Amino acid sequence: MSPRASRGRAARFPRVGGWELLPEGGVVHRAEEVAVIADVHLGYEWARGSAGDCVPAHSLAETVAKLAAMRKRLRFRRLVIAGDVVESPRPCARTAADLSRLCGWLLDREVELVLVQGNHDRSLPAMAAREGFPARGVRLEASLVVDGWTIEHGHRAATAGPVISGHHHPVLRAAGQSASCFLAGPDRIILPAFSPNAAGLDVLAARLPEACRGDSLRCLVSTGAEVLDFGPLATLAARLGRADGPAPPGS
Repeated sequence: MSPRASRGRAARFPRVGGWELLPEGGVVHRAEEVAVIADVHLGYEWARGSAGDCVPAHSLAETVAKLAAMRKRLRFRRLVIAGDVVESPRPCARTAADLSRLCGWLLDREVELVLVQGNHDRSLPAMAAREGFPARGVRLEASLVVDGWTIEHGHRAATAGPVISGHHHPVLRAAGQSASCFLAGPDRIILPAFSPNAAGLDVLAARLPEACRGDSLRCLVSTGAEVLDFGPLATLAARLGRADGPAPPGS
């Protein structure tokens, strides 16, 4: 992958509206002191274990490490998880314990947590009641509006107006490499999965969900250290020399 990228801070933190796109896969609004991530899939290892697989515990540690890295780049007082904070849609005591530890880590740093419910999060109300999350300053919401942008998961029809969502786990696969990416335009930001376990949707696939189409969307790839702008999604395949590519809008 060899995109043309400018040097300096702007190359590391591209902006869409008031939001800055960070290499860890989240966005931060400096004026509002709000960070948004999506698709944490906490408890992935416990869900795999219930199916008979042996997977080391890792998702909580990875989540905390990435959040800590984000806070070193840009400070925030509120964290919004835009859906699928947990992996299993069924209640899981170990997942609930991990979520409680994540809440405690944020509480110790005086960061408010807002959980926007996604399609994996049907168990959240029961686990929240069991663990007492509301009493610990955690809110459960169907969606949230920050600076005119609606934050939602993305598994239902999109709300009109500027939207930040997750759900689709976009990645760019090219030249034998794979990297998480943002899809972003003037009124839409689709976040990459915060969890490295979440299978990615190849943005060069022949057909993409409607939310991932549109001439205004650009592909911004995270290397883990910076965010590189690969330009308009609609022409990305041609510029990378791929015969296939995303279906045109309306197809």
